[in-house]
Amino acid sequence: MIKDSRPGFFPILLLTIIIIGLGISLLRTSASSTTSVESDFWLIYHEQANRQQRTEAVLRLLESKNNVWMGANLTGVTLSGLDLQSAEIQDATLNEALLVGTNLSGAILNRTDLDAADLQNADFLGANLQEVSLLRSNLDGANFELTNLGKASLEQITARKADFSGADLSESHCLMANFTDAVLIDVKFDYANLEAVIFHRSNLTNVNFQGALLLDTDFQDSNWWRAVGINLELQADFQERFPPSEKAPQAFRDDFNAWLNEK
Repeated sequence: MIKDSRPGFFPILLLTIIIIGLGISLLRTSASSTTSVESDFWLIYHEQANRQQRTEAVLRLLESKNNVWMGANLTGVTLSGLDLQSAEIQDATLNEALLVGTNLSGAILNRTDLDAADLQNADFLGANLQEVSLLRSNLDGANFELTNLGKASLEQITARKADFSGADLSESHCLMANFTDAVLIDVKFDYANLEAVIFHRSNLTNVNFQGALLLDTDFQDSNWWRAVGINLELQADFQERFPPSEKAPQAFRDDFNAWLNEK
């Protein structure tokens, strides 16, 4: 007589109960996670949240791989040193935010307000910042290589030793901005407002100033003669007022003499 080797009823029932229990647990976890994400999005889109709550909400969203916050209110958040590569934060508010050393390369921040923000040593390589507002922000040592800042407001910023190589600042508003010791090679400043801007010791090689407002602009110890778009009348004026002094880099002084000999 052949013995029946089929499993009994109770083992099958027990296995079924275990599977159902695991399914319910997973559903609860998923629902809880969804609720948490929704709550965090609520915090970054409403004025009732304070700065700490917004910061903590953003950190949790980053952990859950959420980095698209279009129109969000991120006033005063502390995101220094974080990796926000390719984040989409358009039409948002980041006024007074702390973004020291933050990696925002490739990010999209078009029309976002960053007034009075601390962006020291932040990396905006290849980012899109068209029409952003950076009123009185600190950009010292930041990297804006190949960044699109077209029509942006950089009024009263400090950008000492910042790198804007290849950046587009066409039609930007830079009233009283400080670009001391900045690298501005190949920057487009065409039709920009550069009234009372400070370019002390800035590298202006191949910068385009076509149509830019250069009223009371300070080119002390920079290599302004290697820029383009400066008319002959202004060149003659700058030659009188802004010859490189002993404080200028030696390379600038040597190049100025070479430029004079070329004329």
